[in-house]
Amino acid sequence: MFGIATMLASAGANLVANFIDKGKEEAVDFVKEKTGINLRVDTDPGSIAKVEKWAKNNTEALNAKLADIQNARHMQEIALVQDDKFSKRFIYYFAFFWSIVSVAYIFLVTIYDIPKTNQRFADTILGFLMGTIISGIITFFYGSSLGSKSKDNILAKK
Repeated sequence: MFGIATMLASAGANLVANFIDKGKEEAVDFVKEKTGINLRVDTDPGSIAKVEKWAKNNTEALNAKLADIQNARHMQEIALVQDDKFSKRFIYYFAFFWSIVSVAYIFLVTIYDIPKTNQRFADTILGFLMGTIISGIITFFYGSSLGSKSKDNILAKK
């Protein structure tokens, strides 16, 4: 099992390797859930190749997403250097606007009765505001988590 952990770690799937270090059962369950492949000690090379491919594809997607986030933050750094006050403050105006809209919507949905026919619509908008807009603003200004910070550090080393 240690050989599989080393192979996965070298393929960029450190998360899977961490599960393997925690225990064989957790690792096998995780790989099966994510890839549909049931690993065993005597796993055939074809299945291991599929896991390697999955790890590589997911690592590339993660790297692309992190690069996109870094580009957005870099764009803001460039905007702050400009003389145009609106360009400097646009991201703050944007975040302020959506924060006010979100808080107002949450308040109104909480206070007023919503007709049965519109409840799903109201729930969808509420979920979108809370899951996308609010979390996106917080993530942009404060970062998402310690895990994200460690991924940023890994990317910075490359």
